[in-house]
Amino acid sequence: MADNKRIIAVCERLVSEKRARSLASIAVRCGKTSQYFTDLKKGKQRYSREFLETLAQAYPVNKAYVLGGEGPLLLEPQKPAEQRGVPFYDMDVTASIAESFSDFPTLASYHIDFPPLSDCTAAFPVYGESMEPDFVSGEIVLVKEIRNVNSMLWGEPHLIITNANCDNLRTIKNVYITPDRKSFILRASNPRYAGDTLVRLEDVVKIFLVKGKISRKQL
Repeated sequence: MADNKRIIAVCERLVSEKRARSLASIAVRCGKTSQYFTDLKKGKQRYSREFLETLAQAYPVNKAYVLGGEGPLLLEPQKPAEQRGVPFYDMDVTASIAESFSDFPTLASYHIDFPPLSDCTAAFPVYGESMEPDFVSGEIVLVKEIRNVNSMLWGEPHLIITNANCDNLRTIKNVYITPDRKSFILRASNPRYAGDTLVRLEDVVKIFLVKGKISRKQL
């Protein structure tokens, strides 16, 4: 049995940092009654090692502090290892016009570590035929977000994301601009998909320059 003061101090810190609602809620979560800490403070009983183990499983308490006063009261959560490279999202960024796009998923499937393209925002698989032979279904494109329309490279392939006014398009196309600079012109590489699509600049949610691609071949 150890002194109760340190474990009470640890649990009060949990409450003050809003990691727990109250001492009573901590006690109940650890299998004790809501009056448990009242008894500890009054010295009616002492906490057990089993209670400390249960507490440490439920909250980031420093057992070394509780047992011997060593170190901080609470443990800091470990930071995840930093991922190098461009995040790859296994989602349909089609090479033909498609419906709906919200945003990137929270978690990437993996990261592509290729230094010449390390400044890219994300990587996606390509589906569809409208950009053949430049981009073939199954290839991976690496894209970089464009924030200034004036810096765009006209005629280059871009990933365009639009709002509901343009049916929530998500498409890879060669991009040009109209003479009045109010709309993008989207144009396919494949002659079988000839015909321009006009999209007003104000309806574009995001636009990305396609900076590179990775071809995958099944052997």
